Amino acid sequence: MATTTHFTPSQAHAASASHHSAAAAAAAAATATATARLHASASASAPAAGAALCPPFLVAGSHSSAACPPVQNPIFSGSAAPWVVQPQRAALCPEFRRARSTKNISKRNNRGVGSQDRGGRTFSVAAGRCVDKLLRVAPEDRRALGASLSSFRGELVAPDDYCHILRELGDRDKSAIRALEVFHAALPLVGNGSVDKGKLLTAAIGALGKMSRPDLARRAFDAGIAGGYGNTVFANSALISAYARSGLVNEAMGVLESMKGAGLRPTTVTYNAVIDACGKGGVDLRFTLGYFRQMLRDRLCPDRKTFNSLLSACSRAGHLEDARALFDEMIHLGIGRDIYTYNTFIDAICKCGNIELAMQVLLDMEAKNVKPNVVTYSTLIDGYSKLEKYDEALKLYEKMKSLGIQLDRVCYNTVLAIYVKAGKYGEIAIVCDEMEDSGIEKDTVTYNSLINGYGKQGRLDIVSFLVQDMRRRGVAPSVLTYSTLIDIYSKAGMHGDAFNVYLDFKESGLKPDVVLFSSFIDTLAKNGLVEWALSLLNDMTEMGIKPNVVTYNTIIDAFGKSKVLSEEDPEAGEMGIVGVYNGQIIRAANPVTRGRSAIDVRMRRSQELYFILELFQKMVQQGVRPNVVTFSAILNACSRCNNFEDAALLLEQLRLFDNFVYGVAYGLLMGYQEIWSQAQSLFNQLGRMDSPTSSAFYNALTDVLWHFGQRQGAQLVVLEGVNRRVWDNTWSEFCLDLHLMSCGAAQAMVHAWLLNVRSIVFEGRAMPEFLSILTGWGKHSKIAGASTLRHVIEALLNSIGAPFQVERFNIGRFVSPSAVVAAWLRESGTMNILLLNDERAQHASPSSMLPRLQALQL
Repeated sequence: MATTTHFTPSQAHAASASHHSAAAAAAAAATATATARLHASASASAPAAGAALCPPFLVAGSHSSAACPPVQNPIFSGSAAPWVVQPQRAALCPEFRRARSTKNISKRNNRGVGSQDRGGRTFSVAAGRCVDKLLRVAPEDRRALGASLSSFRGELVAPDDYCHILRELGDRDKSAIRALEVFHAALPLVGNGSVDKGKLLTAAIGALGKMSRPDLARRAFDAGIAGGYGNTVFANSALISAYARSGLVNEAMGVLESMKGAGLRPTTVTYNAVIDACGKGGVDLRFTLGYFRQMLRDRLCPDRKTFNSLLSACSRAGHLEDARALFDEMIHLGIGRDIYTYNTFIDAICKCGNIELAMQVLLDMEAKNVKPNVVTYSTLIDGYSKLEKYDEALKLYEKMKSLGIQLDRVCYNTVLAIYVKAGKYGEIAIVCDEMEDSGIEKDTVTYNSLINGYGKQGRLDIVSFLVQDMRRRGVAPSVLTYSTLIDIYSKAGMHGDAFNVYLDFKESGLKPDVVLFSSFIDTLAKNGLVEWALSLLNDMTEMGIKPNVVTYNTIIDAFGKSKVLSEEDPEAGEMGIVGVYNGQIIRAANPVTRGRSAIDVRMRRSQELYFILELFQKMVQQGVRPNVVTFSAILNACSRCNNFEDAALLLEQLRLFDNFVYGVAYGLLMGYQEIWSQAQSLFNQLGRMDSPTSSAFYNALTDVLWHFGQRQGAQLVVLEGVNRRVWDNTWSEFCLDLHLMSCGAAQAMVHAWLLNVRSIVFEGRAMPEFLSILTGWGKHSKIAGASTLRHVIEALLNSIGAPFQVERFNIGRFVSPSAVVAAWLRESGTMNILLLNDERAQHASPSSMLPRLQALQL
């Protein structure tokens, strides 16, 4: 999997340079009307509209926990929109007539000379010096932290300075333990008043939330409840926000319900935190809107933060039209749009692939005097990258540098990912040096991108260096790092190295995901360790990780392509996976061993058949729907069955999922003439898919047809693929490139191509000096020249007597002088050798093949 740096609204908020002032409300009456429309949706005259998009437990009188009823998209349009004018209007909130900032303004000023923090709160100079001293103390040294804090007691103003210290630790420190210890040490220093202790608690919870430690935030909150100063709206709201930062939506909603049960009335800040949690937790947008409606029913005024959080939720859900409706409504209500608003809106646009609209919004920002920042450009660069418009993305990158905008790690990672995808490895080194010169250290995302890019290029030496560099710099690998390495080593045939990576992962303490399991299952199955692969599939289910269609496709396809060789094969007897675990060498013997007879191979194939059937049962039980890749994997497995009956049994499983695809495959296998019109319809559907997926299906279908003797049927499918340009650069009159074709498809193609050359010979047309057939020479194999396709084509050419020889300096290329080929093609028996027949039925006479060949668009 290629690693792409994804922009998130939370990164945008963190990187925003400043909040711009809200746009002035031009017409107070218009604003009042618009605001009344917001509150009208919660009025008694429109209960149905309010309930339609509200979670059932938020609807008055409802105790149901059922899921929200489906509604039409977009959510924020039509009569269901919360701001639609209703017959009755609620009173206008006085503050809502002004464009409001989302920043919290302190209600009291410091008595002494001091400074202001980013939220407008005052603090003394001593507070700043205290923070610097605390950061030099070891986090676990409780006594030293308490002594350092107490040494400033005479200079610090309670509770403002102590709250500022905790907020600074949240912004500047990485040690949540230090912040928690400072909180406990500061409690006796702020006095016995519950109000001041409550403020300190709120600051501590906020700091711990910023450090992504909601568990410690909860511990501090519970201590506040036990001490009698924690049951405040502010502390509850801070805890909800702490859960929101970590995407723990259920915990956040639980705090909201408990504070209501305690008789506390949520504020706008509270609901903003819950809405933010819903967005970050991936909750359905209808559900998030339910809290917005509840907020209106509680007669609370939405502010910029409310709309920004809703925009963020739309961005994550990919709801562009909803985001546009919210953006327009902010204008209508006179709520100023800040840099975060624009960045989040642009992110939603880019996620939907409408980069032209995103660039228009960029122009609107500049017209409204909202200066684009590094996050704005990073989002646009990533948007171009997802559309594979790398040149446009890099032009923005250069423009950004020319404007003097300081790049951050996220932007550098985005640019690196583009260079990796574009294969510009010289520029990668330049960007890495640029990062280092700017004092920006590479993080896990950076290394993942580089490892993936160089791994795809087969530069395993650089991959090894990058892994060692990560360890040297103390950069912790992520689950994606392990998944990528397993995939790289597996594709390179280095199964032992892949197994060792998996063992390292088990010791890392990280929680595996479906991608990692799928990568390792692929490694095991391709190495012939079928039972281990199935065991791992069971393990991931027991761990609560649901396999997806990719997981099943991986293991089914690996079964269909796994090597099970007889004792005569040169690769037999190689050691299977070897790994080291807890100091002990673990050897997983490869089923390919000396002494394996042909009977053993057939038994192994029968075992694989039952394994695949078992996988289908699991897919049905877990409700996993197959796709065209699954169908290709099934056909690949069919082409390796011992007999037609086993293949028919596998195809029956395909029938359970898609009777149409089954009918085409089975009809072609049986040689039914009338099936070709349905096959054409299937090929039309494949034409709407990407090239790798489409060609994989053509390859799998022709393989199974060729394997079971339906040679002319396989050739018809191949010619159809050529006409539809399924394989790039495959067919030309005098050079046949088979690199992207499977063995069955390639053999059918050779016959068709030679028949076409024969037509050229009899037409008397001029030919070049040499004719060529390209197969590839197995450069990724352990043994040079061990290309399966090359060996198959070599055997085919020998069997039909075609006068082609391996080229001296390229063992993957077969060449022959055109005069020699022409003489061979004129021989009387060559025509019968080249024309293919089906074993089960004849749905075209041999002579009908030539017009098809001549009709090819060469």
